[in-house]
Amino acid sequence: MIEIISSGSELLCGKENTSAPYICARLFDIGIHPSFITVVSDNKEDFPKVLETAFRRSSAIIITGGLGPTFDDITVETVATAAGAQLCQSSEVLENIKKYFLNRGITLEGRMFEINSRQANVIKGAKIINNTLGTAPGQMFHFEYLSKDPATGECGAKSRKTVFLFPGPPREMKPMFEATALPFFKSYQAQITKTLIFKICAMPESQVEQSLSPVMQALKANQTIKTEFAITAHGGIISFKVSVSSDNELIVDETLKNIKLEVEKILGRNIFGYNEDTLESTVGKLLTKLQKKVSVAESCTGGAVASRITSVAGASVYFGYGIVAYSNEAKQKILGVNENTLESYGAVSEETAAQMSEGVLNISASDYSIAVTGIAGPSGATKEKPVGLVYIAVSEKKKAKGSSSPKIETKISKNMFSGNRQDITERAIVTALNMLRQTLEGK
Repeated sequence: MIEIISSGSELLCGKENTSAPYICARLFDIGIHPSFITVVSDNKEDFPKVLETAFRRSSAIIITGGLGPTFDDITVETVATAAGAQLCQSSEVLENIKKYFLNRGITLEGRMFEINSRQANVIKGAKIINNTLGTAPGQMFHFEYLSKDPATGECGAKSRKTVFLFPGPPREMKPMFEATALPFFKSYQAQITKTLIFKICAMPESQVEQSLSPVMQALKANQTIKTEFAITAHGGIISFKVSVSSDNELIVDETLKNIKLEVEKILGRNIFGYNEDTLESTVGKLLTKLQKKVSVAESCTGGAVASRITSVAGASVYFGYGIVAYSNEAKQKILGVNENTLESYGAVSEETAAQMSEGVLNISASDYSIAVTGIAGPSGATKEKPVGLVYIAVSEKKKAKGSSSPKIETKISKNMFSGNRQDITERAIVTALNMLRQTLEGK
């Protein structure tokens, strides 16, 4: 069995634990399923108890957190004590720590040196895992564990245990895990496992499951190959993960290929990508392929749509303007929204969304544009225009027959999103990007 221990008192005080889910997902991708996830505080009384339980029931333990230089970073010494091992200072790690600070113009002296040099203490016999993004090294440690009956204290048989120690920050942990732990567990695979993730939008999670239920049932009934499924939803995006395992790689590849064809047949254009694809990366690829540009005019989303588009490397090739016209004055002066439109229909209206979209399209000389205006809440709502009401417009320049000037064609959607301000904003972003994607895919 494999177990994950997340160390950190902050994880018991509301901070999200992102390391353990990441590790589980990556192990799942190779057909390995951890049996336990434990979160433990930085406490010298609780941590040893958690380790004792883990050593007793699991053959491999992955520990994240508690490798820093401060007083509450107790992972290394606690693991060493629990495993009956000694600590020693690594001159290599110490030198790496010094270089890390020197490269940032910091000289370790006095108390500062004493504090940070603690991170050079490693378990004797452990393999050091270099951390290129921080000062805390990881460690891989094998040892023989002598089991004891918790009730009687009688000793049992010895068994080999493997412990991985990784820093808590995901930015540091992930590349270290990918370089060491994942290959280690892959080497013990009895079967070949491959995974395909379908990225889906504009469908509720329940509808996705209902639509794909026949496919999943048919595959589960097949006794010749192992398949596993997972459906997750976040911010309007549905991820449908399929894992196929067999001792024959050709069978795995053929099965995944057939599943892909079946799912595409059922969900069609609701699928916007696969695996690591995002809506913004998909939109970027389509714009690049068409050699077109997009500009954005935003009100309630406050620049979040433009930020999402430009988060993709190389977005400068296809992104034109990003305008946050939050006030009516900005909508009029910058985007050319008609004063009568704002007075008659209001800032949150189909008419205003259309004029915002067409306005940014005209001043940016782009080929496509997006406009978003709505009420994200919690204030600003009326009976006629409640919180969650969002209008989204997508405009496109089209060549008009018999005219040198292009014709602008605008599509508008009226949306009622639920949730808090952040939820509504996220839904608006996803809907806007998906509207643009569908427009581009129609080319």
